[in-house]
Amino acid sequence: MKRREFIRNVGLSAAAAAAASALPGCVGAPGARTAPASAAASAAQAVVLPRRRLGRTGLDVSLLGLGGFHQLEISQEIVDEVVRRYVAAGGNYVETAKYYGNGASETKLGRALRACNATVILASKTPARTSADAWRDLNESLERLGVDHLDLYFFHNCSSLEQLDALCAPGGALEAFQRARDEKLIGHMALSSHWPPMYVEAARRLPIEAVLIWGNYLDFCNYPEIPAVVLPALREKDIGILFMKPFADGFLHKSVRPALRYALAQGPHCIVAGFNSAAMLESDAAVLRDTTPVTDHEVNAILRRAPELGEYVCRQCRACTVCDEQDMLKRVFELEGKFDRQMDDRRVKDAAEYALSMQLKGWFNGGQRAREDYAKMDSPATALLGKPLRPCCYGIDIRRKLRIAHAKLTPGERIETL
Repeated sequence: MKRREFIRNVGLSAAAAAAASALPGCVGAPGARTAPASAAASAAQAVVLPRRRLGRTGLDVSLLGLGGFHQLEISQEIVDEVVRRYVAAGGNYVETAKYYGNGASETKLGRALRACNATVILASKTPARTSADAWRDLNESLERLGVDHLDLYFFHNCSSLEQLDALCAPGGALEAFQRARDEKLIGHMALSSHWPPMYVEAARRLPIEAVLIWGNYLDFCNYPEIPAVVLPALREKDIGILFMKPFADGFLHKSVRPALRYALAQGPHCIVAGFNSAAMLESDAAVLRDTTPVTDHEVNAILRRAPELGEYVCRQCRACTVCDEQDMLKRVFELEGKFDRQMDDRRVKDAAEYALSMQLKGWFNGGQRAREDYAKMDSPATALLGKPLRPCCYGIDIRRKLRIAHAKLTPGERIETL
């Protein structure tokens, strides 16, 4: 079951489409999704989406991008409406992939773009590792989209050194990408991954000019290397930064405005989101039309108030005061985040929210890597439990969380025995 289909089935997409408006100044839950009131919508649409240069590609992309996965879950009629309104709002970055529904997303988007005669920056992706497979995928994508050129073409989900080696090897997909660029079938090479440390090595070995990387406050807590290491390394090479998953696969559906404002504060060139309706598009666009700078105070307030983080998710504070071994403590909770995104807090919660977290917690298959890294540390959680621990400023019960993290990261361990 696809993630947005799942969210809809448990009633969360309906809640997202019917909640209070995210327009600045509206009364209601902060960041909730709904169609804005007509007068407010008209005023907001008078201001088009800002644009930024996508690194060394030189392309000027709108701050809000249109992601292609969601076309699998909605009719062609709704896709047409969303694309038409997106282009009318000043949006110009449209991204899809061959394996979103085995070409269904590309087919729907191609029809919608032709219907409104839109000129956009168009991107697609292939998970192929060989030259022959990548060449086939590219030509099939061009045919489905009804175009003879893609502005960006992605090495899709390269998440291990073995996969990167395959791309770069003789007969690897890189050869097809280079041929496609020489023949003007693509403009720029790009990369997506579900293992953030891969971006730095891939940028060293592949001639990529843009990346698609997670950009949300939940996964920045789980992967602190993204803001600390990966993004600075990409900026140093002037590689374009496209944020994906600004709502953490729907987990942050109650916090649309805070989630987008947090993502905006990290300095991406474009934030790519999916829209199951025109109402979702309008609420996201309204937030990103607001050019008010995001301050450190606002970012801190977002992290403090985030209902999804609550009193369980470690924020990876640079100045943690819980214990003298703060680096070890933060590393334990980071590995817990890589294991299950810190979603399983072993507490009773709303049935729909519980079902959503259980669906999403293993989305990136990082559990084995996290356990292997934890095993190299010789059970630090148990060592920390024997140390003096001071209160966490976010109200996290550190001792309880250490016991839970240790149980998750230690195969065969049961939390009741700790």
